[in-house]
Amino acid sequence: MGGIAILDMDGTILRERSIDVLCESLGLTRELLEIDHVSASLPAFRVGEEIAKFFKGQPKRRLEEIFDTIPLSDGVNSFLEFLGRKQFLIAIATDSYGFLAQRLAQKVGADFVHGHIVEMEGDILTGRLLTPACCLRVGGCREFAVCKLDLLRRLKRAKDFSLAVGDGDSDFCVMTEADLPVAYRPRTRSLDAVTKFRVSSFAQLEKIVRREVERLEDKNRNK
Repeated sequence: MGGIAILDMDGTILRERSIDVLCESLGLTRELLEIDHVSASLPAFRVGEEIAKFFKGQPKRRLEEIFDTIPLSDGVNSFLEFLGRKQFLIAIATDSYGFLAQRLAQKVGADFVHGHIVEMEGDILTGRLLTPACCLRVGGCREFAVCKLDLLRRLKRAKDFSLAVGDGDSDFCVMTEADLPVAYRPRTRSLDAVTKFRVSSFAQLEKIVRREVERLEDKNRNK
């Protein structure tokens, strides 16, 4: 079959949001709540820059240790194995940190990672992000520095089937062009207008994707 799967990390592949877990473990929950209270009035890339400052002086290894404690969502491994059998390129796309997403990719067998580039001096975070701005500014987007639609356009070939799965505002843009956009336990109503399905489990998601893949395979055989 073949295709592209753009999968969100926090609250989708992972059961929890990595920034929440990091801040709780490092005693930064109050600071995160203060940012959350004003985040709706700021471009998303600015929110990311402010959150990055929380981790100034933190060793990379400490964040990795905390990140590794976050459990996977139920059924993720089975779903990813299914995508692998169908020869999908699997990309983890996240508004969190790329070096953490890379650890997850190695754990679950994903092929590609797209996340924030974090500045470090040695293995110590400086509190700055180096992510190049690539937001495509589609209508309704909150201007995330990590643009998932840009990733889809870069990875997708003309005849590729594309799947996008996510739960938040950072997934909005990619949902507008994916062939099969699916909201997984969505945290925002912005996804309602741009997704074909809403699911609450990876078992449910796998059934939907399997049905669509089999339909396309039958169509291709009958050409």
